[in-house]
Amino acid sequence: MPPLLSETARRFNVNNNIISAQMDYAGGVKFGIMLTEMHGTQEETQAAIAWLQDHHVKVEVLGYV
Repeated sequence: MPPLLSETARRFNVNNNIISAQMDYAGGVKFGIMLTEMHGTQEETQAAIAWLQDHHVKVEVLGYV
């Protein structure tokens, strides 16, 4: 699997900033949660989000927080 955030930056001309990240286990399965902000045009960010989802990343857009 490629380094997803840096790959979106290169492919879609967006800047990503990691706000927080956490790894945990549930039922013996390792999973992670990451809060990031993505900067770019609306077209660039939508394309980057679609690409992340194609790579099995669950994306939830929160807007401005």
